[in-house]
Amino acid sequence: MKYLILFVLLISSTLLNAQIRNPNSISVSYFGESITHPGLKIGIGYQLKSWDKTKESKNASSKIINKSFDLTPSIGFFYHKDYQTGLFILPEISYARKNAKGNFIAFGLGAGYMRTSIPNVHEINSSNEIESTSGGSNYFATNYFISFGKDLSTKHNTPLDIFLKPQIMYALPNYSTGIAYFAIELGVSYKLVKSGMK
Repeated sequence: MKYLILFVLLISSTLLNAQIRNPNSISVSYFGESITHPGLKIGIGYQLKSWDKTKESKNASSKIINKSFDLTPSIGFFYHKDYQTGLFILPEISYARKNAKGNFIAFGLGAGYMRTSIPNVHEINSSNEIESTSGGSNYFATNYFISFGKDLSTKHNTPLDIFLKPQIMYALPNYSTGIAYFAIELGVSYKLVKSGMK
């Protein structure tokens, strides 16, 4: 596990080496594991590559589609009463398409580390008495997501994106084949530099 964590950190630092002082955005979102188990996620966005593509329409007008690859290291947690609290560090890479109206869709995946803490764990001590103790596990975690959003800077000159991001998180090792978590993110991203549509 420690070698896997080291690998993820090494890849993330390599990708960010040239841009570490120039983040593109900061995002904050509600992170709902199984939608209703509350959490919070904070990320810093880096645009790795961005380009525009002109698409001709039937009425002879052209539409500009902005495409980009982005890297977003993030940290977050979720709380599930009587089951577990999860804390995770999860760098994500995504591919996004945005139209001239500011509507966008993004597809991506992430890989990182998750630590869980389990409440109400008891064990028998050396005196054969039951005592409370802490429990939890370390995991390699991945996530796979699609994100729908709106760039408010295209029409309203407000440097914000709003987004909805359903996703599947998959954690190993757990049981014999790992465990999947469904989560919804609902958040905002504040643009630190202008990007996307010209």
